[in-house]
Amino acid sequence: MKNSIQHIQAFLAVARTGSFTKAANELHLSPSALTVQVQQLEDWLGVALLDRSPRHVSITAAGRDARGPMEKLLLDLDNIVTGSRDLAALRRGVVTIAALPSVCAGALPPALRLFRERFAGIEVRLQDLVAHRIHAQVRAGEVDFGIGVRARLSHGLDFVPVLNDRLCAFVPVDHPLTRHRQLTLEQLADQPIILTGRDSSVREQVDELFDQTRLTMNAGMEANYMSTVLALVRQGLGISVLPESAADSLEGLSRIRIDHPGVSREIGLIRRSGLSLSPAAQRCFDLMGEQLAT
Repeated sequence: MKNSIQHIQAFLAVARTGSFTKAANELHLSPSALTVQVQQLEDWLGVALLDRSPRHVSITAAGRDARGPMEKLLLDLDNIVTGSRDLAALRRGVVTIAALPSVCAGALPPALRLFRERFAGIEVRLQDLVAHRIHAQVRAGEVDFGIGVRARLSHGLDFVPVLNDRLCAFVPVDHPLTRHRQLTLEQLADQPIILTGRDSSVREQVDELFDQTRLTMNAGMEANYMSTVLALVRQGLGISVLPESAADSLEGLSRIRIDHPGVSREIGLIRRSGLSLSPAAQRCFDLMGEQLAT
C-alpha cells in the first residue's frame, strides 16, 4: 500500500489522543483526510483497528495487537534514517585500513590525527600488515582500503600513488660505516645484515637489490618486526636495510643513504576496482591521499 507509513502514523495518532480531531490537528490534516487514511489501513490489513461512535473512539483488540509493532516499526525507521544521515554527514561511521608497518610507524599517524580532528565521530581501525596480506584483505572486502606497494597481480585493485619510500642503511652509532654520508651495495654486502621476515615487502625489495647486482648478501639474523630488527642493530649484532621512516628514534643508530636507484619504492592507496566506499571511508581515503602526498 502506498504511503503506508503515513497511514500507520494516522492510526497511532488517533490511538494516542483518542480523537480523530486531535490527531488531525497534530498531523496537520483535515479530519476527513485522516479518517480516509485510517480506513485504508484497515482495508489493507483486513481488520478493524478502531471502534467509532459519534462521541467516542476506542481501540479494538486487533488494534491493540498491532499498535506495539507499528510503534516499533516507526522507531526503527526513524533510527535508520537518522543513522544514514549521520553517515552521510560524516558524524559517525567506521573506517578500516590495512597499511604497511613502515607507513603505520611513519607517515600515517599525523594524517590520521588530522582526520580524527576533523571527524571525531568516525572510528578508525588500523591493521599493520605485510604487502601481500594488504592486497588480500582489500580484495576480500575485509578492509575499506589499503596503503602499500603495488600488487604484482593487480587485477581488481586500483592503485593511487601517494609517496616514495626510500630504503636506507641503519647501523650502530659507533660503526665504522658512519664515516660515510652514503653507502653502496658493495659496502653493505661485506656486513652481516639483519633482515625482516621473508613475507615482508621490504625483505623482497632487499633480496631483489642484491640479486640484480649479483652480490652475495651476508645474512646475519632475521626478525619479523622492524622494531626488533632495529633493537638487534643497536646491540651491534649487524646492520639493516629498512625504510627511512622505520625508526621512531635514532638513539643508538645512524641512518645512511644508499647510492642505488633501486632503493626507492612507490607507496599508494589500494582499493577494489569499480566499488564505491562508504562516505566515511571515501573521505578518509581522500584525506590520506592529500596528506601522504605532501
